[in-house]
Amino acid sequence: MQILKRWLFRLLLLVVFLAALLAASENSAEVSLNFLGYKTPEWPISWWMLAAFVIGVLFGVMLNTWSNTKLRYKARQASKQAARVQTPPVGQ
Repeated sequence: MQILKRWLFRLLLLVVFLAALLAASENSAEVSLNFLGYKTPEWPISWWMLAAFVIGVLFGVMLNTWSNTKLRYKARQASKQAARVQTPPVGQ
């Protein structure tokens, strides 16, 4: 079963890679973006799409890390509080 999963995953990666390659070859026109009066250098559309994807992934990873850090801190605090409640005081 593991081998089948591995090969299906590889097939999926190949399909995604081929779709990205096709999208990149079809979107090779060079464009310049204008934002708040700033004009960017001309890059192919596929590069802009790739840059937006990478920025989105990095932003998502940062948000996930921040959220997980907060949750781990809360879990650690709850664990310490539970340990204090369960442990009888010394001398009893």
